[in-house]
Amino acid sequence: MARAFIGSKECQVHVDRDLGESWAVTVVPPPPGKGERPVPPLVVKLQGEDKEKITAGALEILQKRGQIDRFEL
Repeated sequence: MARAFIGSKECQVHVDRDLGESWAVTVVPPPPGKGERPVPPLVVKLQGEDKEKITAGALEILQKRGQIDRFEL
């Protein structure tokens, strides 16, 4: 399962098939600690047939946008 990181915090990555060949890749940050602001989930939607390629592509997009620092597949 893929993992994404925002700073040093590990985030869950969910990959769900939408209609047809559309996929939604969601990075879910951990719950906020005391005094921290909650971070909303990050969602990228892509089309394709290969779940692994879609996951890698979506995480690369989020990394290039600066929304995540790194990821592991």
